Amino acid sequence: MALMWATSYPLGRWLAAYDAPQAIVAVRALIACVFLGVVASRRGELRLPWSPRLVAHLVLLGFCGFCVHNFLLFEALEHTRANTGAVINGAIPVVVVVLDYLLFRRTVARWSVAGIAISFGGALIVVTHGEVAALFDGSIGYGEGLFLVAITGWACYSIAARPLLERHAALAVTTWACFAGFALLAPWTLVYWEQTRALLTEPGIVAILVLQGFLTMGLGFLWYYQGIRALGPMNASVYINLVPVFGVVLAAATIGEMPDAPLLVGGLGVIGGLLVMNRAEARRFGVR
Repeated sequence: MALMWATSYPLGRWLAAYDAPQAIVAVRALIACVFLGVVASRRGELRLPWSPRLVAHLVLLGFCGFCVHNFLLFEALEHTRANTGAVINGAIPVVVVVLDYLLFRRTVARWSVAGIAISFGGALIVVTHGEVAALFDGSIGYGEGLFLVAITGWACYSIAARPLLERHAALAVTTWACFAGFALLAPWTLVYWEQTRALLTEPGIVAILVLQGFLTMGLGFLWYYQGIRALGPMNASVYINLVPVFGVVLAAATIGEMPDAPLLVGGLGVIGGLLVMNRAEARRFGVR
């Protein structure tokens, strides 16, 4: 799962020349929706008790998860390196914890605060390429800034999805969230039709997008939820920490992006802080 999720970063950087993030995300969301819908239907988990409130909730998930996070992720990759984006995205769990505290006053273990601080410091090193003073003179790169907004979008998706996942099958919620994301982005593929046409008239690229939608968003989500069932949320979340690691390795192996010192130091900070936070929360809830 972590390896497949990490493929988005070098792929997005490779496709940056087409300037069509809306088409990339729409195709991935549609393929994931079809695949997850088939799996959920066969398991009898696709149906939901529809209501205007539920539809609005799913539209919110589609907006946060796809229009904000996924779209800005691929937009950002047109302006910055894939390995930088992979490491910044690794800080999503920290943003989730911080937003949980600010919005719902959900407390965290004492060592979790230390882990958050370490991870946040690592993310700052990556965002500023080791020049932390850049935070105060407004010289952060455009792509890095987009990634910061993008990870906030996925953190909001995670928080907003929580009440639905507590009441309904995860596959159903994810399937319809993917459909909502596709429906919201589809009109923009027509607005920017020239870029969309240039991307989708390349058979090889279409095949890659379909395969990536199936593997990254389809199987990725499916295996993640199966992992939660088998290992529990805390233990399963540890594997997400591998996404930035795989992202950096794949970027080096596929598009030749070699990590520099600030990326390695900051990446270690992000991942190390997450491990401290996950371990502290696991002990807090008695999870081994």
